[in-house]
Amino acid sequence: MISMQLFYGVLVALAALAGAAITLAATAAVLAATSVAKPGQPPHGGIRRDLSPHPQPNIDDARELVLR
Repeated sequence: MISMQLFYGVLVALAALAGAAITLAATAAVLAATSVAKPGQPPHGGIRRDLSPHPQPNIDDARELVLR
């Protein structure tokens, strides 16, 4: 029975080691990708500028349309 407990303990340790290795590899890949990315101009349309308010319609034009 002791050998089965040891076997399961080794399996749990290997699973934990594999999980830690995968996590470390993923973290390293993300850090490498961010360091390789070249800083440049932001994508088009990425920053919205403050636009002037929409022009108000000309009230005289609206009256002309109604009166015709």
